[in-house]
Amino acid sequence: MSSASASFVITGRIATVSGTSDAGAVLVREGRIAEVGDAGLAARAAQAGVEVHDAGPGLVVPGFVDPHLHLHHFAVGTGRGVDCRVPTVRTIADVLDALAAGRGEISDGDWLLGYGNLFFDQKIAERRHPTRAELDAVSTTIPIALHLGGHATVLNTPALRLAKVERFMSGAAGGWGAPVVELDDHGEPTGLVAEIDPELPIPQLDQDRVDEYLETAYREHFTRHGVTTFGEMTESGEAADALDRLIASGRLPARGNFYAMVPATMPLREAADWVAGYRSAAGTDRLRACGVKMFADGGYSSRNAASRTPYVTDHSPHSGYRGRLNLTHPRLREAIEVTRAAGVQLAVHTNGTRAQDEVLAAVNAANPLANPSVRIEHLGNLLGCPDDVRTWRSANVIPVLQPAFLYNFVGDYVPMLLGDTAMSGRLALRTILDEGVLPAASSDVALGAESEQSNPLFGMWCCLARQGYWGRRVEPEQQISFAEALRLFTLEGARALGRDGDIGSIEPGKRADFVVLDRDPRSHPDELRKTAVQTVYLDGVEIHRRTPDNAVPVKE
Repeated sequence: MSSASASFVITGRIATVSGTSDAGAVLVREGRIAEVGDAGLAARAAQAGVEVHDAGPGLVVPGFVDPHLHLHHFAVGTGRGVDCRVPTVRTIADVLDALAAGRGEISDGDWLLGYGNLFFDQKIAERRHPTRAELDAVSTTIPIALHLGGHATVLNTPALRLAKVERFMSGAAGGWGAPVVELDDHGEPTGLVAEIDPELPIPQLDQDRVDEYLETAYREHFTRHGVTTFGEMTESGEAADALDRLIASGRLPARGNFYAMVPATMPLREAADWVAGYRSAAGTDRLRACGVKMFADGGYSSRNAASRTPYVTDHSPHSGYRGRLNLTHPRLREAIEVTRAAGVQLAVHTNGTRAQDEVLAAVNAANPLANPSVRIEHLGNLLGCPDDVRTWRSANVIPVLQPAFLYNFVGDYVPMLLGDTAMSGRLALRTILDEGVLPAASSDVALGAESEQSNPLFGMWCCLARQGYWGRRVEPEQQISFAEALRLFTLEGARALGRDGDIGSIEPGKRADFVVLDRDPRSHPDELRKTAVQTVYLDGVEIHRRTPDNAVPVKE
């Protein structure tokens, strides 16, 4: 990591993502882009004694922007948990062995935590979830929670008892959607629960340990992949304060933004006022409180996404089941009005097409042109029909989709849940862009994320290669170009956060956030998954340089 230089010029192949032609040189002065030009700019700067940074044969792009992730959830859970993701494990017996190996490190009163992938029950050899009886075989005294990608969790008997799951069977609200407690034929909990992770009484870690996990996770999974700006979906004020503390101290080198999750953080009105009044020790350029996030439905992995199409019989609790809506039309209207009155942004989680319809109807019933625009998370991961995109445009919403989900589960497993109607419209980027809508792309990394999910270059590869989890190509006609994908992971991500005037492209006056790639994917798009980040700059300061010791293994 280098110290700040008052001025320098970076030379090479530069993709500006600005709507103008690409460049050969960028002059940086006091952390901002002073001028964008060609070799002549570089020559003049060098003659004036300005330091020159040669990007070599690679490509310089804007710093990547990830507008939707769950850093605290991911970092702390990964730091204290046992990795039970496929292919680290392949069978339920492997899971139990891994948990048993971690049992000896658990102190009195703590929980034994494991984490698996989204759609774990389809990726593990047995094609089912473990049961509480199987987790009880690991321990009947230590509470065990096996988190499976953010929405679903399996608990053993002590954990079920401490969680008091009966309350979720009688109307108590969940944290990430409508709560589910699966029962066996005798009316007893099987151990599988959904949408209640924030409500589990897992003991909190001390501040130093949380800070250590956050710093390590961000540097290893985001900084070295070129992410310079992120949008955190926070579950508590303490989690937001931890980010502020780390960014202000320089331990977490990033431009942070956060959204308070409702109701996990606090009730709607209280959350909107808290966000509006948040004062960051790091300063608003480095940590900004952006808005409030709510859940209109749950997850596909928990069979809780609210779909227009009924779920197939094998994945449905009853005939005609279409998932579960969390928010009524009046509640959505209230959320729009409350956040706009407070001057903060509303982001709404909508996995299913029926949930998306409800949110779009509420936005249209309010004033679609009022600022800030409503973000709709996951809009575009599954497109019900091409005409839907025009509705998005008329509602003036900001779609935030997740290209890596095409690989993780949308390509293979959503059709398994919804049948043939979901065989088209999976991450239909060509259709969306051709309709004139530019969505933001994010990772949505949370506990249990696939190993490459935090890497924006992997997300771009998903946009181009369109490969499902089992290797099959998914609707290849929806492929887009590298240049189009790059914009979704930079400028459009910045726009989703309300920061496109300052970051997201290489233009005079903007922040000097750059990523230097080891090759030019425009010339070798088939090598995109193997492309590596060489150097990362934030405000003109080098915050990461690839070395043999920190190189990321790439897929051949």
